[in-house]
Amino acid sequence: MPGSVASARAVGRADRILELVATAGTPPSVTAVARELDLPLSSTADLLRELRATGWLRLRGRGHVLGRRPYVLGLLAGVGPPASLTHTELDALSRLARAPVALAVLVGGQVRYVDHAGPRAPDRLQRVTDDHRPRPPLRTAAGRLLLALGDPEESARALAGVDDPPAVAAYLTERPEIVRTRLARSDGLADPAIRAVAVPVEEDGETVAAAVLTGTRRGRADRSVTLDRAAARLVAALADRGAREPHVGPWPESPPR
Repeated sequence: MPGSVASARAVGRADRILELVATAGTPPSVTAVARELDLPLSSTADLLRELRATGWLRLRGRGHVLGRRPYVLGLLAGVGPPASLTHTELDALSRLARAPVALAVLVGGQVRYVDHAGPRAPDRLQRVTDDHRPRPPLRTAAGRLLLALGDPEESARALAGVDDPPAVAAYLTERPEIVRTRLARSDGLADPAIRAVAVPVEEDGETVAAAVLTGTRRGRADRSVTLDRAAARLVAALADRGAREPHVGPWPESPPR
């Protein structure tokens, strides 16, 4: 196997191992990691040993937990959360919009919800946010927005990984409108009962996250208009936040008249 392919495969395996350890309820052993990820036991043991030696993992009993390396690298680089929007600010935005608001980022070509404020969604949907589960980008308002406004190289990689050419083609047709309006919608794409609108969260002129409003598709026909109005309030509030250094919030709970 060529060296570059072997290295890429090792990096991919390491990434899967780190996510498994980060999300495991019980620290997994070498055998548990190999079984869960369907990897050879010997190479799994070697890779875990390297990850422990470099500080990415550490042992707790016979199981593995995250080490200090991720924290130290972030500290050295001065990297904080994906967006400096605090939970208090997100809660204020939810009250202003009068709707649930989630904060989402694009990681490894998948959407991850990193925070949520406001009324809780039905359990099957709320778990996606609470557990930070990966979601396909083209089926979410957040993903469609971040692919249009985020880092072009990351967007190209994410789209190349979507095994649905018609969906990619349809999205590429829609993307100029997303760039123009700086809004993206998902009307039943992720869940037939849910519609969502995403707006950008910017830091230093770059789109680093998406603020996502969600509502139901059942009931009144004007709910999509209501959600769009809430999104407009969110855009105005985030623009106000960007104009202040630093912004300490909270925003008023009612839109200006």
